[in-house]
Amino acid sequence: MMRLTISDGAYERETLAYLVGTLSDLFSQTGCNWFERADDDRAELTVEVPAFYADIVKGEIDDKISDIVSVSYKYDFFAKKIKPSGLSELENEILIASLIAADLEEDKRYVSRRIRADSEIAIDGLYHFRLKPLKQKWEEICSYMPDYFINSQLREFITFLLEDKSQRVLVEGNNVYDSHYRHLMRNELLGGKEEGKIIKEIILSGCGEVELSGKIPEVDEFYLKEYFGDKIILNKGYFSS
Repeated sequence: MMRLTISDGAYERETLAYLVGTLSDLFSQTGCNWFERADDDRAELTVEVPAFYADIVKGEIDDKISDIVSVSYKYDFFAKKIKPSGLSELENEILIASLIAADLEEDKRYVSRRIRADSEIAIDGLYHFRLKPLKQKWEEICSYMPDYFINSQLREFITFLLEDKSQRVLVEGNNVYDSHYRHLMRNELLGGKEEGKIIKEIILSGCGEVELSGKIPEVDEFYLKEYFGDKIILNKGYFSS
């Protein structure tokens, strides 16, 4: 068995919850044992992996750690610096989610290259000590943001991001799934606020089309129509809900 230990500052406990939430099926299917512990200072996840599956499980864990840094840590970084007038609180969160999505895969690749083959990984340590160039890039993005931002600019920005996207996500109830029917949970890394949960999850997915299987909250429907327009597909479930 290979033992992997992933930790983060206790204030970031939702990051390890995200890791477990997205990988628990894989852990079960590969015969892993895993357990969590937390105190006032740190939260920790230990995963015991059968040797045969070690590379697969370690690769998936590293991918989710890259998600955590590129979404959760980036959100915290931007939320402190990007507060333009003219947008509601939710619209500002949508703006930040859009900025995260714009470079998400590129950021994840950079973070992945900085994760060592260690069996113990401190996510906050990785962020603070191995990612200086990435944070400099984020700082530069913040410096370009205007002090005043109107909704039409937000719509234009998100529409620009969608131009070359072709993947489709499915919305069922309050959940968003990718084309392989995997439950997407990146909004949990933004603090998990319920208002606008669906639209933020869709934006963070980097998709180009959205399939709706039923009615969604009015606020999500409003922004979904605002940003995706004719890229929305309504299936039979939508009309019978």
